[in-house]
Amino acid sequence: MTVADELGALKPYFADGVAETEQEKMDELHAIFHRDFFENTVIIDGTPLKVKPYLYKNSKKDNLPVDFEQYYEKFVHVITRTIKGGKYKTSRKIREFREERANRVHWIRPILENKEDKRITYFRYIEDDGTLRDYYWYRGKQYIVIVEYIQPDYALITGFCVDCDNQPYYQNKYINREK
Repeated sequence: MTVADELGALKPYFADGVAETEQEKMDELHAIFHRDFFENTVIIDGTPLKVKPYLYKNSKKDNLPVDFEQYYEKFVHVITRTIKGGKYKTSRKIREFREERANRVHWIRPILENKEDKRITYFRYIEDDGTLRDYYWYRGKQYIVIVEYIQPDYALITGFCVDCDNQPYYQNKYINREK
C-alpha cells in the first residue's frame, strides 16, 4: 500500500462498532495504541513524539469502567470526552466513552506521518494559555490530531472526531492560526 493510499484506506477499526464493556475489543485497540506509540516511535520534523506511559487512575472520579485502569492514561483520554456530570454550571466534569473515538485510535499515527499529504490540513495555533500546538486535521474523514512541542520532544495531546458541533471552533482556530 502506498503512503497516499494509507489515508484513503482509513476506516473504523471494528465494522460493528465497539462498546466500553467489550473487553476484548478494548484490549485490541489498546494494543494498537501501544504498538503505534511505545513499540515504534513517531518522528515529527526530526523530533520524537512521546506518550507518557502512565496508567489511568480515575475511573471512579470519571465514572468510567474500572477496567480502564489497566490502560494508558493517554489512551483513555483519546477514547473519551469531557462532559459535565450534571445540569448545573458548577457540576463537576467527567469523561464519557465515545465509540467513534475508540474505533479510530489507529488513525492517529498515519495522520501524523502523512502531514505533507494534501488531505491533511496542518496548522499551528497559539492557545489562550500561550502554548503553541500543532493540528493535523483530516477534513475528509472529520478527524483531528493535536500535538505540542515540549522540549525536547513532541507530546501527543489528543485525537478525536470533528463533528458539526465543534467544527466551527476548529475552523476558527485554523483561520486564526500562526502564520
